[in-house]
Amino acid sequence: MENGKVKRDTDVAQVPPIEEELKGLVFDVQGHSVHDGPGTRTTVFLSGCPLNCIWCCNPEGLFHHQVMLFKESKCVKCGRCIQACPYGAITVQNGKIVHDRNKCDHCETLECVGACLQESTDLSGRYYTVDEMMKIFKRDRQFWGSKGGVTFSGGEPLMQKNFMLAILKECKKAYIHVAVETTSCISTNYYMEAMNYIEWVFTDIKHMDPDKHKELTGVDNKLILKNIETLATKEDWNGFIVPRIPVIPGLNDSDENIIATAKFVKSIGLEVINILPFHRLGESKYRQLGLVYKFADQKAPTKESMDNIKKLIEDEGLVCFVGYETPF
Repeated sequence: MENGKVKRDTDVAQVPPIEEELKGLVFDVQGHSVHDGPGTRTTVFLSGCPLNCIWCCNPEGLFHHQVMLFKESKCVKCGRCIQACPYGAITVQNGKIVHDRNKCDHCETLECVGACLQESTDLSGRYYTVDEMMKIFKRDRQFWGSKGGVTFSGGEPLMQKNFMLAILKECKKAYIHVAVETTSCISTNYYMEAMNYIEWVFTDIKHMDPDKHKELTGVDNKLILKNIETLATKEDWNGFIVPRIPVIPGLNDSDENIIATAKFVKSIGLEVINILPFHRLGESKYRQLGLVYKFADQKAPTKESMDNIKKLIEDEGLVCFVGYETPF
């Protein structure tokens, strides 16, 4: 991390693998999810992402390794973390605990987390084996009903290739319905291989203009659109694709961009778009990670704006679900 920004190689092919002995880095597991695919589901959030969306609501998912979260409100300034840190990365300045994140990002021990008795420091996630994940799924299965299953989200869940392929195969053996929330910014061969085990795909289309997309996310959209089209036009894949537009006022909500997105979706044979209004629910996570949150003053789109976007999409002959009325 540098100057409050997450550093990453934007060439997806060059992103280093983060799996270790088929363990996956997971930053959250949510049971009883009802908006991450059909039915009631267990949603698994995996770390690592090839994008760096400037509005990201899960910034802990940007990292390809465990990072330290600091909850200042719980800190009593006892100094135990200062004593535990082997790199001198934690100091007191003007009566506050301050972390040198450039040192923290290279720390492999994160001893400060175990030293804190107030739980003001925590890890952004933990490593799970495939067996550990499958035990969670088997535990939760009784609550899914006939239409539920597992949804892998992130971050970008497909970043952790070996772990994901292994767990997808186990899910298929166990007849578990699998959905994924993906950026689709992954090498096409691997993307299509993974889709052999996935029945439901949510994929964002953040902007249709490649230059604007790069400005907003750190990468252009060429690979993303290619992968979505390749999957949508694959004759022997029988899954369901739901393109999503995260609506960020002033950035991607112009009539021109919305219509261009709808035309692309229709051109590849898809029928549905899900539009999701911007929110600031992830703001506190930025503070905990020592990152700068640039959208503190950004307003959510109005209902009138969302209704207009919905109408533009429907005028192109598509079905449009607004986030708060999405039936899946």
